[in-house]
Amino acid sequence: MDDAMNYLKNCVFVSCLYFVFFSASLLAATTVSGEFKQLKHFAGFSKPFISKGEFTLEGEKLLWYVKTPVQSTLLIENGQVFVKNKEGELTPQPGSEQFVGLLTDLLGLDMRALYARFDVTNQTGCLLLKPKDTLLKQLFSHFILCENNQRVQSITLNEHSGSNTVIEFSYANTPNN
Repeated sequence: MDDAMNYLKNCVFVSCLYFVFFSASLLAATTVSGEFKQLKHFAGFSKPFISKGEFTLEGEKLLWYVKTPVQSTLLIENGQVFVKNKEGELTPQPGSEQFVGLLTDLLGLDMRALYARFDVTNQTGCLLLKPKDTLLKQLFSHFILCENNQRVQSITLNEHSGSNTVIEFSYANTPNN
């Protein structure tokens, strides 16, 4: 059971990191909030593992709250990732800093950075991203990043094993332009 909980926490952590990519495109907004739904499809299983929650982005501060199936809270601020522990204290997650920049590029739709990190193919409303970096190539075969009106609608993370994670976003408000 501990392995399953750790895996779940890692899935939540990864989804939060991918959301950071999107945050850069919304920095002009005072506050942007909404909901997310993450579907983890494991190769060999017919039904995905689903988690849902809420996010709030205020400037460069992102709060990611997973409501189901297990409650957890992550905070990304000043280039660091924090997780709320059982006592309600925010504890830093060492080693996560390297992924915050990658996520900022994805979610910020920074095309210059994306072309540097990935082989990019445009598809209608989406980008097919194949990693150039050796570590990312080992973890993922490709990403699919779909956007509408400069807002990320979904990100799909495809693993070599045939498993994938889809994160869908919905928004409670419109950023100030």
